[in-house]
Amino acid sequence: MAHHGPSLPYDTAWALTSLRAAPGDTAFVRAWIRENPSNSPGIHRDHWNELEPAEQQRRLRWLQRHGGHSPVELLGLDPSLIQSAGLHVLDWGRPRTADISQPSPPPFPRGSSQGS
Repeated sequence: MAHHGPSLPYDTAWALTSLRAAPGDTAFVRAWIRENPSNSPGIHRDHWNELEPAEQQRRLRWLQRHGGHSPVELLGLDPSLIQSAGLHVLDWGRPRTADISQPSPPPFPRGSSQGS
């Protein structure tokens, strides 16, 4: 949780580490999830452009130190196991192109024709 940041709740961290330590406990995690349902199961990404610059820098430093993998990815759990267990995990990684504001390309100069 300390490495992932505030977007990973304690109970989700517990369930992930339980699955990592003892994959046979999947039924136990599923039973817990039925009693404590979460939003849509699976791994979901947060939005890079909504993060504070300090958090973006923290994450970039982490990714550089760990080969581009988020803390959840480093657990090495199969995403289908996370989904089938019913966990909703908000993960992060490198910013997706859609999450980074891209400058608009300059307009074509007047009189030039595109494709000529």
